[in-house]
Amino acid sequence: MGRLGKNFPRFPHRCEIYYYDGYTGYETDEELAVKRVVVWSGRCRKESNTSVRTFKGADNVLKTDYRLELGSLVGGSLSGDLSAAYDGRSGEECGAIVGGIKAGMLVDVTDGQDTFLGLTISDAYQGNLGTTVYFDDLKN
Repeated sequence: MGRLGKNFPRFPHRCEIYYYDGYTGYETDEELAVKRVVVWSGRCRKESNTSVRTFKGADNVLKTDYRLELGSLVGGSLSGDLSAAYDGRSGEECGAIVGGIKAGMLVDVTDGQDTFLGLTISDAYQGNLGTTVYFDDLKN
């Protein structure tokens, strides 16, 4: 890796993927906290989908398609670092292999601009080099 590559982490953002077990819609904030099941938490890279799609859904609300690449640091301190790809070397960033992520789950993402809460996952793909999660961001 060149000298510039060492100054730019591959996975600079943080995210948490979760769902609510037994959600009915009538829970208080305290009850929701108990029902929250975290599937994955750790490093990621938020980027717009390469197909760069902006469209209106059935509810006539503008949506933009984004993607997350889930990452890990081999031997790192975040809980998601335990999901490192099979070929990772100690101290190296690599893709995180994470199963069980499904459409309809929620994701919180903290990037260089802000923290985005409760974004709905539309699709997920687990490959040999890492896991990609697609989600929509509603434009208000």
